[in-house]
Amino acid sequence: MKAALSILFACTLLAPLFGQSAPAAPAATASAPIAAEELAKRLQSAAPGFDRDVAALRTDRWKADSQSREEAQSSVLSIRRNLTYAIPELVQQLQAAPASLNANFRLYRNLNALYDTFSALAESAGAFAPKDQYMPLTTDLAQLDQLRHQAADRVEQLAGAGDAELARLRSQLASTPASPKSVKKTVVDDNQARPAKKSKPAASQPSTQ
Repeated sequence: MKAALSILFACTLLAPLFGQSAPAAPAATASAPIAAEELAKRLQSAAPGFDRDVAALRTDRWKADSQSREEAQSSVLSIRRNLTYAIPELVQQLQAAPASLNANFRLYRNLNALYDTFSALAESAGAFAPKDQYMPLTTDLAQLDQLRHQAADRVEQLAGAGDAELARLRSQLASTPASPKSVKKTVVDDNQARPAKKSKPAASQPSTQ
């Protein structure tokens, strides 16, 4: 399931690249990526709910073998640490530098990793947990998937803007004529009279009486 979800996500990101030969859609139909502040707000609003639903899982009571219960509990702890420490720090970095490709990419990469762990936990819960524990996770997973796609859209937008700016600077540099460097030449005239060496005055002889 994880492999299928990863392939689906990769196809979603790469679809625009393979569809370049198709007629362009009208500009009015294209939606702009979510603003950094709005993305941060949605994450801050959703994270406590994710944490609450994951914490409510009673993995020790699941009708599963001990290894499956231990793996599920490890996923619970990993997700809760991420939501408690990583997400707030990354959101703060995004708010401090909304246009930073590094800050946006780090958040996206973390959300992608969080989604993978969350989806595996939800799959296990669907197999072993009671329905009242499993169902909230499906809603959380759909919301997390939307958030990571919104983060991916921001990364794609910033990367595209960076490439465009780099291309503009290269074009500007290529169209600017190079200014000739002035070279100072020193001309030596061998025929120029050289100043005569001054002779030292003769030492005066002491007078004898």
